[in-house]
Amino acid sequence: MKLRMGWILGVLLPVALLAQGEETLTLDQCKDIALNRNSELVQSRLQLKMTARDEISAFSNFLPTVSGSMGYNHSVAGPSSALRIDPQSGILVPVRDQTVKSWSSSAGLNAQQMLFNGSTIFGFAQATHLKGSAVASADATRQSVILQVMEAYHNLLKKEKLLQAQEETLKQWEESYKRYETLYQVGKVPKSDVLKAKVQLENARLALIQAQSDLTMAGAGLNHVLGFSVDRKIRALDNLTPVEELTPYDAALEKALAAHPALRKSRSDVKASKAALLSTSSRFLPSVYGNAGYSWNNEKFDQVKNMLDTDYNWYMGVSLSLPIFQGFSRIANVSRSNLQVQSARESLAQTERDVALSLHQAYASVQLARQQMAVTKDSEAAAEEDLRLNQEKYDLGSGTMLELITSQAAFTTARNGAIQARYDYMTAVAQLQKAMGVLN
Repeated sequence: MKLRMGWILGVLLPVALLAQGEETLTLDQCKDIALNRNSELVQSRLQLKMTARDEISAFSNFLPTVSGSMGYNHSVAGPSSALRIDPQSGILVPVRDQTVKSWSSSAGLNAQQMLFNGSTIFGFAQATHLKGSAVASADATRQSVILQVMEAYHNLLKKEKLLQAQEETLKQWEESYKRYETLYQVGKVPKSDVLKAKVQLENARLALIQAQSDLTMAGAGLNHVLGFSVDRKIRALDNLTPVEELTPYDAALEKALAAHPALRKSRSDVKASKAALLSTSSRFLPSVYGNAGYSWNNEKFDQVKNMLDTDYNWYMGVSLSLPIFQGFSRIANVSRSNLQVQSARESLAQTERDVALSLHQAYASVQLARQQMAVTKDSEAAAEEDLRLNQEKYDLGSGTMLELITSQAAFTTARNGAIQARYDYMTAVAQLQKAMGVLN
């Protein structure tokens, strides 16, 4: 009786307390939470916004620049201490012998329009491709976050199922221990069988404590991915169905090479580096600008109302600027840009190899996980049948406790293996989808 009460207080009570305040979340809900709270994804979105601003800034160079001005000045020049010779009298007189006051009012409008500038044209192309690179990078981060959520969610489900299985095992051994103890009292089983059953009961309790700890750690891992406090209580909803039909390998590889965000980013980086090379090369070409302006000047500011009628000046023109010699910086920049193009191309080639290898490994992992799921399911059924037969043999007196313990351990291992294989397969499928670049 004391042993029974101790088990209740030591095992069931913590489980009951753990269940209090739990929040049940589906996998889709966890994805949504992570996509809004995950720090890496927030940073990637901010980076994308910055590149979008850079694109706008580069495009603004195509637009005319217009500036307006308006001013009013009043100046006072006092008598001068400098002397000069009066040509008529030949006497030294001050250069300026009295205070001179003046007023000046002005208004104007100036505009300049770029007609041709290679750096501006290809600079905008570079900014556009860099934005494409940032979009692909954000997509890669998004898929990585989704995979992290799915892995953590599958792991939490797995640990919940393993805990439930271990609770069933403990319950079975508790009932078995009570039955063997009763049989021992009436002289039908030896004392050693009762002791062996008690050992298995204690081992089951220790395994249950370990399963509870594993579940707590799995919950903390999911909380971490979601951006929650690690001690928040979350229960996963097991409404997931393993994928039956897989995309053929050749089709999966084709999708990966076409849609994988890492490849899209590398391709955009190559295009951006080519645009940068053209931009630096165009610095050897002339720049052409159109200019126009209108100005007005008068001593009296109130005459500004007549600025379109009198005291005005306007101009229109085209200017061409051709750089002749600016040291060797332009040559060095072109050479550097050319090397960056080569580097980006090499990076693209390596990324293609990495994506192909990742897909190959993920596809092999899915195939292996599928086989393991089928094998462990059959093994569980076989182990359950073997346990039933050994239990009947023991009850009839033709079997031994060692055979029963061995078959129980084999069944527990097979059942746990089937649980692990189920969720490992779903995780492997998610990893394959990420390797294909289609995990959304």
